[in-house]
Amino acid sequence: MSRRVAVLGSTGSIGTQALEVIEESPELILHSIVCGSSTEKLKKQSDRYSPLFAACARSGNKKDILARALDGADTVLNAIVGSAGLEASLLAQEMQLPLALANKESLVVGSHLLQSHLTSGKVIPVDSEHSTIYRCIQGEARKINGITLTASGGSLRDTPVNEIYNALPEKVLAHPTWEMGGRITVDSATMVNKAFEVLEARALFPEVPIDVVIHRSSIVHSFIESADGAWKALMGLPDMKVPIAWALLFPDLPTLSIASENPLDWGNLSFQRMEKERYPAFYSVLSAGDTGGTAPAAANAADEIAIQAFLERKIPFGAIATIIEKVLSITKSEPVEDFSHILHVDSEARVNARKAVELICSQ
Repeated sequence: MSRRVAVLGSTGSIGTQALEVIEESPELILHSIVCGSSTEKLKKQSDRYSPLFAACARSGNKKDILARALDGADTVLNAIVGSAGLEASLLAQEMQLPLALANKESLVVGSHLLQSHLTSGKVIPVDSEHSTIYRCIQGEARKINGITLTASGGSLRDTPVNEIYNALPEKVLAHPTWEMGGRITVDSATMVNKAFEVLEARALFPEVPIDVVIHRSSIVHSFIESADGAWKALMGLPDMKVPIAWALLFPDLPTLSIASENPLDWGNLSFQRMEKERYPAFYSVLSAGDTGGTAPAAANAADEIAIQAFLERKIPFGAIATIIEKVLSITKSEPVEDFSHILHVDSEARVNARKAVELICSQ
């Protein structure tokens, strides 16, 4: 029986690839598409793929548009960028629809609000690292000993530490492995993106120790250590269609062959520990995760404002970590009450982050 898929964030990288996967998979039918603001690209997608419903979230009441997109769907792919994606995840939970999740903020800032969906197994990760862990855990009869996430190390992984603070946007945006958007590329350089992934993994796989190692070639998409001490990993050249297809068809296996390659092309598989002095923002965000409550929401908001200021050349690269730390130091963490509470914390943190940016600019 075919599955009808609602693709939220259809004009972004993940959404675009999801449409290709759906088109090529006999088991999947495109039900609806929603974009944030790229109306021209949405029109082209609608003409090509002919979904039953297509809309831009900014063209009307966002919640009503999302509800119409989800109505009649069997599965939701949430690839909306930013904290706005949490609202879509909550709606999928309310409608009891399986959620293929590519929106980090849903778990980074809102995991407490998605507990019923998480505990019922209806959240299937799309991130390659978490998809790997999810797949490797299948068939494990006993609780695993640990999870190790892999990270490329970002564009500044070989830059002398004393040159990182003043690294220019051109260098930071030149990722050695991936071609991604501005924020996520900068987040890769600071490793904030990987800290967010640790917080996601804590929500998806509670009470399991999580470590991170630098893996330059991005062939190993994370490991698990089994109860007997053996290690399992998923390996292959980076291709987001693989975790997308797996998430959309879970618990069935995709019949579509997406990746075909020879391990001889992979080269050497090396791993190394992270340098704390190279990635201070990573540890600040992890600390926010340890604090819990609304602290991760504040860290996420501060990071977004700091990156915007960096890309506009208002602050040096190294000040991103400083701003995150400053905002966290003046934010009182509270238990998450509801979506509006998170929005309030997000807004307050952005104000504080902008003040920190202004202070740096005035010096």
